[in-house]
Amino acid sequence: MPYVPAIRNYKPFYIQNGTDATAWDTAVYGMVAQTQPFPESIEVKEPYKNDWKDEHGDDEYVAAMKFKAFEYTVKFYIKAYPVTTSGSEQSAIGVLNGLRSQFINKLVPGEFKIWDSWQEKGYQKVRFVKSAVEERGVTDESAWMIFSVTFKVNDPATAMTYDSTNQVITTVSSS
Repeated sequence: MPYVPAIRNYKPFYIQNGTDATAWDTAVYGMVAQTQPFPESIEVKEPYKNDWKDEHGDDEYVAAMKFKAFEYTVKFYIKAYPVTTSGSEQSAIGVLNGLRSQFINKLVPGEFKIWDSWQEKGYQKVRFVKSAVEERGVTDESAWMIFSVTFKVNDPATAMTYDSTNQVITTVSSS
């Protein structure tokens, strides 16, 4: 079974994909975000330009600058205990690997929204890029793992917020 540590002032990391009516905290898979390094700055794309050979400099179209997509990596911590059901026991490492697989499989189908309560920041049009196990350990009673998930944010410009009443990640209203 998954174990969610009792963390004082825990700040959830929410994900909401297109098939979910509400956002879900990664803690449902027994994992907590260990690091959430959203970039401190974002870059703009190169503007459209013409380099006329018979003129000095460039003609750049800068009236509608757009932001570049970016990738960032979140480290998650997860701990699990063995589970016995119908007389069959699944090892702690088996439970751990199963929870991680379920989590990754939930991300793979397409774009989703994310909200990091710690940084009070979120994005839409996010997709899964890759995941890697960084550390793991096994004791007689439990197993633990630290793994990373790399996300790609394809819409860095739209401001998002978490609506705790309706439990959804939504765009910030402009009114």
